[in-house]
Amino acid sequence: MATLAQALQHALRLHQSDRLQEAEALYRRILRQAPGHPGTLHLLGLLRQQQGDLNEALHLIRLALRAAPGNARFHTSMGMIHQARGDWASARQCYLEALRLDPAEHEARMRLANHAQRTGRLAEAAAHYQTILAREPGHALAADNLGLLHQKLGNAQLALDFHRRALEAAPDNADVHFNRGTALRLLGELDEAREAFEKVLQLKPGDAAACNNLGTILKDQGRVEASLAWFRRAIAADPGMQEAHSNLLFTLSYHLLETPQARFEAHRQWDATHGGPAKARTFEHHPTDVERLRIGYVSPDFRRHAVSRFFEPLLAAHDRAHFEIHCFANVGAADEVTARLRDGADHWHDISGMDDLAAARLIHQQGIHILVDLAGHTARNRLGVFAYRPAPVQATYLGYCATTGLAAMDYWIVDEVTVPPRSPERAVEEIVRLPRCWLSYQVPEDAPEVAAERGGGEAVTFASFNHLSKIDARVVRLWSRLLAELPQARLLLKTRQLTDRRARESLAMAFARHGVAEERLLMEPASSDYLARYNSTDIALDTFPRTGGATTVDALWMGTPVITLAGDFFIERQGASMLSALELPELIAASEDEYLAKAVQLARDPEARQRLHQSLRQRMAESPLCDGRGLAASLERCYRRFWQRCLERAQR
Repeated sequence: MATLAQALQHALRLHQSDRLQEAEALYRRILRQAPGHPGTLHLLGLLRQQQGDLNEALHLIRLALRAAPGNARFHTSMGMIHQARGDWASARQCYLEALRLDPAEHEARMRLANHAQRTGRLAEAAAHYQTILAREPGHALAADNLGLLHQKLGNAQLALDFHRRALEAAPDNADVHFNRGTALRLLGELDEAREAFEKVLQLKPGDAAACNNLGTILKDQGRVEASLAWFRRAIAADPGMQEAHSNLLFTLSYHLLETPQARFEAHRQWDATHGGPAKARTFEHHPTDVERLRIGYVSPDFRRHAVSRFFEPLLAAHDRAHFEIHCFANVGAADEVTARLRDGADHWHDISGMDDLAAARLIHQQGIHILVDLAGHTARNRLGVFAYRPAPVQATYLGYCATTGLAAMDYWIVDEVTVPPRSPERAVEEIVRLPRCWLSYQVPEDAPEVAAERGGGEAVTFASFNHLSKIDARVVRLWSRLLAELPQARLLLKTRQLTDRRARESLAMAFARHGVAEERLLMEPASSDYLARYNSTDIALDTFPRTGGATTVDALWMGTPVITLAGDFFIERQGASMLSALELPELIAASEDEYLAKAVQLARDPEARQRLHQSLRQRMAESPLCDGRGLAASLERCYRRFWQRCLERAQR
């Protein structure tokens, strides 16, 4: 028996060293000597699973269980093989039996927990992880996964605590460092997050996901040129990584980097890499004339997000007699906004756990006539689904500032101000201009009243609540000129990224280089009462070239006038579109000098400011910016035209 035990130990060492053929030969030799030996049957079953023969693996584990039915680990292994075969029901029974036999069988509990987490049963998953940690406080994987669960729930600080606990047990685990970096980024601790991802690259050189996240952090810090290099490194490491490729395009487009032609070609390259004509022929379409069009909206942002602030009025206003509305949600952590949107849709489909082809099949099965992308190349987009062309007509709208680059995308819906007829904007899609502002604003239920009086004289408070990455060197330079013109003025900067101490220091230094003392800057992180903070401001300053969206309409609703600089491209003209909808051309500048002059003039005219403070909310309430029904009607006319064209093409 000692000889058999020694042979089994040698076979196991070979197995653990990935010398699988040698290990298999030795396991089979042992079984010829001891045909029913349960430990050898079990290990050979695991090896055959590694080699991809799930049927023999299942047979061998069954033989092991026949010999040792009370072995909890064998039941866990049986469950793992069922799970690999796609039979979760059988796998679950095996894991439960393993835990009945031995409540400390952590692998079985981990697999139950992980499945519960993947399928959205987060409370059940958390209970399993907590049970493991109660029995084994140093279980790194349970702590790390519990951290990921709290990230999903939006509890970033609690998530970070669990990732730190996991690191104490596994200081050289690259995955734990990665997840800690993600939690730090969510908390706005960008420098610490960057260090975490740099540690990942020390442990796993060339890791594409870490390169991608480093690019995202640098972009958030306003170091956009440096971010491009990291996105390109991620793509080089994993050419099929859609996320990194989209992040590259997002950064190029939102900051107008490189030439317009280079940006256009970069978007087309995304399609060449991740889409293409072969994918677009996956499904057949047979369009017919219908009374009620099925419209599908696809978004990762059906949650507390700026896109939903503009989508919700549209969803509520659609004519349900003639349009059936499907929402395809790629939401990570659902919230109260998700619940409202789900209630407002005719049909709700969660595609967050589906790959692109599975989601495309679902859309095709639902018979969607017109599929509308609301994300473009922003985070968690599903453009890979559109590449399969699951609907006869496909359009992009609202969530992005440029072409998607997809040949399978038919239309890009904008308005006459964001992309005027003579615009240099280039697009793969046909550009369709609404005859009104391309969006409508959901007024926040908790918006406070506009303050009756604000400060007088030239001691004004300028404000920007925009993302820190929008405040680039050009913006700092112009705002510094403005503060130099008005020595009593101050500038309030309020954004999530200013949670990070080093981000505040870096921003203060950027202004100091232009002679602006730090005491003239009020730097604050985002807060739940940010709307009320507008009552302490006099004039909002739009960023450029990447103009504000939700921050602009929030300021206007709170009675704070916004000065914007309108450039040539969509991303430079969002503010101009909104202010045009309010018939306030006097707040739209065509050059940096004009922007400066308009801001100075308004700062020196307290009576004009007061008139705007008192009138903006009413003006906005009566404008297209708060006319969801008008927007829906305008889009519905577009959808009807799109469908008519589709029918005409089908009849040729």
